[in-house]
Amino acid sequence: MRLVAVLALLLSSTAFADVTIMDNDKELTVDCAKDPQVSLLGNHITLTLTGTCAKVTATGNHLTIKGSAESVLVPGNHNTLDLDNVDAIKVPGNHNTIMYKGPIKAKQTAVSTLGKNNTVTKK
Repeated sequence: MRLVAVLALLLSSTAFADVTIMDNDKELTVDCAKDPQVSLLGNHITLTLTGTCAKVTATGNHLTIKGSAESVLVPGNHNTLDLDNVDAIKVPGNHNTIMYKGPIKAKQTAVSTLGKNNTVTKK
């Protein structure tokens, strides 16, 4: 009986979905309240985030991303991110341009740029 109660509780819990976009030449909007983790694997994608995502990964190339995320990882190349708020930015890719206003929860945004020819600036 106890096992049935635990299973019922687990199955009734709301699980957040993740969004993975593996297509090219798309223009999309993602609601971060419903999908807190977003991965872009395609190329030439324009993405607008509503709300604040937990994590955004920009693996594709020639991406344009606008919105807020707690953590952003950019292993792709030639991407442009115009972020309102972000706590951590990691850029192992090359030739990326990232602008941000400030952190969400952190005292300041942590920035790590390992790739070449990246520009990360606070607006």
